[in-house]
Amino acid sequence: MTKSAPPPVTDAITPQQPSAELPDLNEIPRAVPFVRTLTPEDKAVFESDTQSRHGDLVLLAGNVEIKYHGRTLRADSVTYNVATGQMTADGHVHVTSDENDESLTATHGSYNLKTGLGRFYEVSGSVGMRGGASTAGSTPTAFLFKGKMVVKSAPTRYDVYDGWVTSCELPKPDWELSSHHIWMDGERAAASNTTFRLINVPVLFLPYVTHPTDMTARQSGLLVPVISQSSTKGIVIGEGAYIVLGRSADLTAGFEYFSSRGFSEFGTFRYKGRGMDFASAHFSALQDRGYYDNYNHYINQGGEDVTAAFRRDFNAKWRGVGEAEYLSSYIYREAFNNNFNQAVSSDITSLMYLSRTSNGYVADARFERYQGLKRVSYINTAGVTIPGEEVRIFHAPQFEFNSIDHHIANTPLLWKVNSSFGGLKRIQPNFTDHGVVQRFDLSGELAAPFHAEGWNGTASVIARETVYSHSRKSPYGAAATPVELNDPVNRASLEMKVDLRPPAIERTFEVPEKLQKFFGTEMRHTVEPEIQYRNVRGIDNFLSILRFDDVDLAANTDELEYGLTQHLYFRPRPKKDAKPVSPECEAEQEKLDAEGTPSAFADAAGDSFLPTNDGNGIASADDTAAAPPLRSHHGHNNCAVQKPQQQEWFSWKLAQKHFFDPTFGGAVINSRRNVFDSTLSLSGIAFLTEARDISPLISRMRLRTSSHTDIAWDFDLDPGAKRFTSSNVYIDAHEGQWFGGLSFADLNAPGRFYSIQINSTNNTGTLTSSANSTFAQMRVLGGYGTPTKPGFSAAANAGLDLRLDSLQYGSLQTNYNWNCCGVSVEYRKYELGSTRNEGVFRFSFTLINIGTAGNLRRQERIF
Repeated sequence: MTKSAPPPVTDAITPQQPSAELPDLNEIPRAVPFVRTLTPEDKAVFESDTQSRHGDLVLLAGNVEIKYHGRTLRADSVTYNVATGQMTADGHVHVTSDENDESLTATHGSYNLKTGLGRFYEVSGSVGMRGGASTAGSTPTAFLFKGKMVVKSAPTRYDVYDGWVTSCELPKPDWELSSHHIWMDGERAAASNTTFRLINVPVLFLPYVTHPTDMTARQSGLLVPVISQSSTKGIVIGEGAYIVLGRSADLTAGFEYFSSRGFSEFGTFRYKGRGMDFASAHFSALQDRGYYDNYNHYINQGGEDVTAAFRRDFNAKWRGVGEAEYLSSYIYREAFNNNFNQAVSSDITSLMYLSRTSNGYVADARFERYQGLKRVSYINTAGVTIPGEEVRIFHAPQFEFNSIDHHIANTPLLWKVNSSFGGLKRIQPNFTDHGVVQRFDLSGELAAPFHAEGWNGTASVIARETVYSHSRKSPYGAAATPVELNDPVNRASLEMKVDLRPPAIERTFEVPEKLQKFFGTEMRHTVEPEIQYRNVRGIDNFLSILRFDDVDLAANTDELEYGLTQHLYFRPRPKKDAKPVSPECEAEQEKLDAEGTPSAFADAAGDSFLPTNDGNGIASADDTAAAPPLRSHHGHNNCAVQKPQQQEWFSWKLAQKHFFDPTFGGAVINSRRNVFDSTLSLSGIAFLTEARDISPLISRMRLRTSSHTDIAWDFDLDPGAKRFTSSNVYIDAHEGQWFGGLSFADLNAPGRFYSIQINSTNNTGTLTSSANSTFAQMRVLGGYGTPTKPGFSAAANAGLDLRLDSLQYGSLQTNYNWNCCGVSVEYRKYELGSTRNEGVFRFSFTLINIGTAGNLRRQERIF
């Protein structure tokens, strides 16, 4: 390039003045693709110690190598027909081809260099080895085989006679599948009358086996049989089939026979459509022969469980979603589900809806069904069956129209509307609605955000109207049986709310040199206060409202919520090879920290990157995702490389509510739990058993000093009862191949109300607390390794009930992987009261490029 301007163009050609020197386009001959005719001599390259030619035959001897379009053949001697491409090779024959990643070694054979087809003897070879060897549990990559004769009759077709196939490294594979005839093509491999050998020991005879060789393809077939043992089920024998229903759907179905209980069936259907569209269903059942307990009572735990889910996006605005479950017996799920969380779940929910979204408005029609178990049925010592108790709630159907905040033109004001109309029904042991209760709910909100000198807030007014076709007889006491009235009831309310965020308080401290290894060079402490005032008036008939969902929990309130959130940020020490921090970068970094803008920091190569955040919003210190560097005001200093970003190590949120109306407009009933929308928004733990003006103190604490450690402690501290109503601790740590975790959950709620029970005999009183929901449970996990790690791995977990001093569940899993196969063994223990006390052994055996056999599912591993 030069600084001088280009010379002026004097003979420029313009469209108005075509140049006479340009030829007429019609006179230019049309271009025709040139096809070069290549002779065989042009296509193949020969190298050998000696060569001779007799017509079309070429005789090659001594270190022969022939290359042709990605195919290479090496041998001691070769006779090659240049016209046909056919050749015969003898002595140390080795054929490689880019096609199929093919590699064949044989003593002799015939091969066509043009077609890539041939026949070889005393062969060992492989196809699909581009990815190299794998370990058990990793992605399959290749098939290796050996046989007396191998015939390649098509570009991807291989017939192996009197040989075996494996996915292990040669020459001594860990496993092999031998047969008189094995064939493979680009889609699948198959063989009949096969013998499976493990470490050269015959283990299993299989009349027929087949497996897809294309890892993106699926193939119907029988699954490997399952055999295990259980202390309550006896010997378990199972078999299943996998059926491909098309490009986007499949079905798995089978059965298991429990020698002590009976037959169990299962089936799973899956469909994957375009985008987010999908459909799935699962079925399981047991025809239980039953057993006799210690009191000689007959117990039958059979049942059925059916689940289904789907999603369909019709276009950008319309969407249909649904999930449903039918469970014939809670006892069946508790006794036979292998997942502990599902086994002890007492809720069944079903939901289907069709929605339309456009310009910030959402309209939908939905059907909901909730089924919650409150007491499990059981047989008492007298042999009498005590029935279970459950609650069923239906929304059948319900129509909703909602919106997000919209601006009023030429004003700072925002408005939104929410509405619903539907039929409701509730069924429980002491109450059932007569017919269907109709409910119409409409609310509108007008909000005004404001900002002043670092203060931010929103003031809003909400008007709400709710109409019910039926009502409940009131007043009533703590344990009163609900009585439904056919009289309609109207609930109207006006709510005023102010949400205020004062300026955050912060200070940055310099860390002493001797502590910088642990806390970095700087520490920043911030305190963010929050204040919200809420007043709801007009709901003077709360006790007349039937209960179906959270819409019915609206009550009068006059409350103030206050809280603050603290953060501790630490800036890591710069790396030893980092550039010195310039004054410009120092000023820019302080500005970014003050604004809360994440700055980039450098990896080992000096390149900048932006950290990603985990589910808690905490940046990983080990993240190395590439991103463009941030630059200083001068445009050439990479400040991000010079100074690491601050990282949040600790956060702690405290919140509480003061109720200026302790009775919530007369809605509070003594001696029972009271749940309102204002208490539910603060904590999921009920705490109202009488009128009160102070809520429990809510604490949410998080600590993460690195990407290897997470600690959390959440608790609700009730100042009235002077105890924790709930406390949950979570610890997770991992370093290298080692990992561990612990969680503790304690509940003691509501626990603030006390009553006097009078003894009619001697007229004395006893102070007793109200009935509480109490439990204390602990979960522990520890282990070493991963399911795909070569060699040995092990993990164990357990669930403990500290109040009953009992083990709820526990499991120990061990795993060992060779270069191409692996085995996992698990012992699992369940102790679920009188319903289930089971110990079961399970296993899985994994073959690279084949699959996994056994009844230890991947999703049930604890690694």
